[in-house]
Amino acid sequence: MEFKSGFVALIGIPNVGKSTLINALLKKKVSIVTPKPQTTRNKIIGVYNTPDRQIIFVDTPGIHKSKNTLDKYMNKSIDSAVVDVNLILLVVDATKVIYEQITTALKKVNVKKVPTFLVVNKVDETTIDKIYPQIDKVKDVYNFKEIVFISAKKRQNLNVLLELIDPYLTDSIKYYQDEDLQSKKNDEFLISEIIREKALYLIREEIPHGIGVKVDKMERANNMLNIYATIYCNKSSHKSIIIGKNGQMLKNIGQRARQELEKIFNTKIYMELWVKVKENWKDSNSLLNELGFNSDEL
Repeated sequence: MEFKSGFVALIGIPNVGKSTLINALLKKKVSIVTPKPQTTRNKIIGVYNTPDRQIIFVDTPGIHKSKNTLDKYMNKSIDSAVVDVNLILLVVDATKVIYEQITTALKKVNVKKVPTFLVVNKVDETTIDKIYPQIDKVKDVYNFKEIVFISAKKRQNLNVLLELIDPYLTDSIKYYQDEDLQSKKNDEFLISEIIREKALYLIREEIPHGIGVKVDKMERANNMLNIYATIYCNKSSHKSIIIGKNGQMLKNIGQRARQELEKIFNTKIYMELWVKVKENWKDSNSLLNELGFNSDEL
């Protein structure tokens, strides 16, 4: 059987479910998911492998206005993600106005040179009667190669999506040789993202995305993985919230992160977390590079 491969980029406004979709397709967490928009900051590369197919999925941050250096990195990562890909999946939220989501995305990202699917996510949270009238309007905006209705959360129609992607896999190169490889990012990045996910989920709206996580040290000893990491925030008041009364919030963040990472790495984990205040860290090139936002890679 002929081997086929290709690159597929996911774009869309924040919180439409791009990361959930990639995780569902790969059946493994490679991108963090929280109820907050702007969760994904780096390009996440997930590799879907079968004996005769390899699809390299590139997730991107939600399309938004640049307010600081971090935002510029994020928007630049979107631009670089859609260069030289075989296909773009423009993901929208079926529970919101689809037309507005598409026009917002197309103002920021030029998809004219690349075949593009419209992927309507979260169809399980609404009705067909509400979706279809919007789709007629959408056809006047852009000539999508396919319009696919899915629920990433409930894994509905994902096989259909994969089948529709197949004809666009025009390469015959196996870009990643390791059959078990599903994420290009290293372990430290995954760990920092899991910690950040748990913090964002638990803290909710009190500290809107004003945190970054850096793994300071990792070591294996006595059949255990020891992880030491720092959570960076903008203000002393934010630090107090992250730590919580008697350190309970920080303890909860660490506990949830540790439990999930133990399943991922299949080993016992010891974790120590610290919280440091770094004002305007989103504009600090040196700290952003330490946190993995290297503009040279974009």
